[in-house]
Amino acid sequence: MAQRPVVQRTNGFQTAIEDLTDGLSKLVRQHFELARTEVREEVQGLRNKIGAAIAFGTLILFGYLLLIFALVFAMGALFQSLAAMALTALILGLVHIIVAAVGIWTIKKRLEEQEVGLPQTTDELEKDKQWLKEIRNNSPRALPAETS
Repeated sequence: MAQRPVVQRTNGFQTAIEDLTDGLSKLVRQHFELARTEVREEVQGLRNKIGAAIAFGTLILFGYLLLIFALVFAMGALFQSLAAMALTALILGLVHIIVAAVGIWTIKKRLEEQEVGLPQTTDELEKDKQWLKEIRNNSPRALPAETS
């Protein structure tokens, strides 16, 4: 009769160890999945912003080129001189360089302000770190609930 409880204790211990290792491996898998999801979202956001900047930049470039040519030729026709055309082209070129510099600076600031990182994953890993410290110190705290 004495051996039966020992077998149950051993089976209970083995079951507890198996449950613990299964839980830890599930936790690690969930953290990797969370990190993967966060990286995917970050990359998608950057991709959308860069794509929009390229698309609108191209449209602006063609529009500006057409306006420059039209204005340069209009000024040349109005004053009937090549100097007027050259001066108009110079002024418009400077204006466009200034506008482009402001646009690039604005996009650069937006990209710098965007936080790149894995905040949810970092928070979860910090929670796990605290939880493992408490287990190591034999804290009576219960195991964390499973998240889906």
